[in-house]
Amino acid sequence: MSDDDHGKKKKDADLDRYKDLLGEAEEECAACGGHLELEKVNLEDYQGGKLYMMEQVPAYVCQECNEIWVPEPIMAEFEKMIETAKRSGAAPEKETKQKIIKRKGKK
Repeated sequence: MSDDDHGKKKKDADLDRYKDLLGEAEEECAACGGHLELEKVNLEDYQGGKLYMMEQVPAYVCQECNEIWVPEPIMAEFEKMIETAKRSGAAPEKETKQKIIKRKGKK
């Protein structure tokens, strides 16, 4: 078996496991009626000038129009991750900019 075949089988097994966890989704895209397939995608959200990302998460992708349908449990986890990051004690963006300006002024 080639490395490509082995990688494809592993990918298929991972996605099958997600199908079991997420349950059955709609078979058709609500936007165009195309067929939905479970694939891994990257989620991004800009809030307060910051980029939050989750990579390689399962979502249903329309094979016709490429619309992405993120299952509710995945979206809830993404939103939870963003809120946790916000509460983690990171300095607000305004303070961070002020510190950078002060450092530049000290040269």
